[in-house]
Amino acid sequence: MAGMLHVHFNDRDFRHVQLARTPDPIWEAILGLHVAYTPAPLLPARLRPWHGRARRRLHQHDLRRTCRLLNGIAPADATYFPDFLTPVESEDGITAGLRTLRSTPATRLSREVRLAARHRRLPPWTRRLAAGDRTVLGDLADALHHVHDRLIAPDWGEIEAAVAADRARQLDALEAGLPAVLATLDPFTWTDPVLSAPYPVNSTLHLRGRGIRLIPSYFCHTKPIAVADPGLPPVLVHPVRPHVPGAGAAGPAARRDAALAALLGASRARVLAALTGTAGTPTTGGVAARLGMPASSVSGHLTVLRRAGLAESERAGPHVVHRLTARGRHLLAC
Repeated sequence: MAGMLHVHFNDRDFRHVQLARTPDPIWEAILGLHVAYTPAPLLPARLRPWHGRARRRLHQHDLRRTCRLLNGIAPADATYFPDFLTPVESEDGITAGLRTLRSTPATRLSREVRLAARHRRLPPWTRRLAAGDRTVLGDLADALHHVHDRLIAPDWGEIEAAVAADRARQLDALEAGLPAVLATLDPFTWTDPVLSAPYPVNSTLHLRGRGIRLIPSYFCHTKPIAVADPGLPPVLVHPVRPHVPGAGAAGPAARRDAALAALLGASRARVLAALTGTAGTPTTGGVAARLGMPASSVSGHLTVLRRAGLAESERAGPHVVHRLTARGRHLLAC
């Protein structure tokens, strides 16, 4: 039976609300897998082209065992799946997130797997996971990395663009204060001081001054998702708002993005903006994977950005790492 999620704010919470700058790679991997296994007629129109591409990739890369593993513990119709699968460290990129996932304490594995078992029958291998089996935990981390690499990363540029557009709308709304941002979230309703939305079960989250991290997701398309454990940092994953042609085009953030594209060229502006994100590694190959661009093109754009004093590069072991200069950060902040 469907319920409602109620998130209760107090005055202190408004000082600790975070708006995610980039997509979260682990959340997108799990939710993207859910979309791939959802019949196309049940999806919003914006996700159906991706669904077709995803189904072809599932066959091309033989991801059947990987998908069975993840769907066994975090299926699309789950009322609850373990919170340890989506560590907050994923905001720093999939490598950081999976590192944290692999180090999940045995006590937490046992607690969260047993909680998931109360909601539905789990496959037999999850008993080993609940007992703290590090091999099974490593298999789950590998499966998430494989799904992200094969299923999600080829379209990372499109995902980033949708999240960036959603963030721009949030920043435009922020001029009227955080309540105005909360009022724009889909499918939420804001009735001060409570944010509410349809949810698989009735759930109430009291923030108690901790604030909350709002993560727009390309693949979240029905109901928002909140971490279940009240002891964890509050996180709320919500769908990106559908793009309406012409809507919001006059907002400050949208005007800034359009001006940067006119100044630098659309592709070069995307490469520059990608250096502000934390998802993935800021190497040439990492930026190329995130944006879905050829590495040779990204390398050329980075050369121009370095010559303009907007980016800098340095060797870190076998890789060359790129970052914004103060001038580049200033340009993006304008």
